[in-house]
Amino acid sequence: MLPSQFIDAAGFPERWQERDLQEYLAKRLTERGFHTQTEAPANGGRADIVTNWQGGAIVEVKKYLDRDTIYQAVGQLNLYGLNNTHKLVVMGFLTPDASSQPSALKTASMVEQNPRIQIVFVNTEKEWLPGNRIAPSRLVQFFWEPKLSLPNLDLGSFIWWFRVAKANPMLMVIAATLLSVMVSQMKRELNYCQQTNQVWSCLFSPPIN
Repeated sequence: MLPSQFIDAAGFPERWQERDLQEYLAKRLTERGFHTQTEAPANGGRADIVTNWQGGAIVEVKKYLDRDTIYQAVGQLNLYGLNNTHKLVVMGFLTPDASSQPSALKTASMVEQNPRIQIVFVNTEKEWLPGNRIAPSRLVQFFWEPKLSLPNLDLGSFIWWFRVAKANPMLMVIAATLLSVMVSQMKRELNYCQQTNQVWSCLFSPPIN
């Protein structure tokens, strides 16, 4: 189906925007029984769609997919995909520019060599076409609990501890000393157990000196 035919059938406004396609795809996923969230915070950005489709997916929507927009979308998804295992999906219309279509298809094939990445030309796949109704999956609705929030990279705690240690070196010395004492005590108790042939009982009742 040509993008123009898709747009008319889907009832997009005359001056449609990328968000119109985003909302259409989110609605299609919901109709199929999947949970969706749009504009979800993800590692300093906002993912267009986060859904439990395919066991968990982050979707970046572009109006038209050619070589450049595919690379751009994949770059964004690689950022959003840090610190999680969601499928990374690019969705949009195959560019109507016939001269650019071969490079778009080749680029899609190349980036999909990474099994985590998927490129979907929505106007070429039946399941996304307007008017094509697919019954919701009751199994999806029954067994899957929505877990759509994406973990963000949180370096704040690490940086805070680093600064505390740097400003208070004595704390590090005290911590290292306590750890050394604990290890020494454990070794001493283990030696005692070995010498008295009570290793098994010592595992449950350490000897008291």
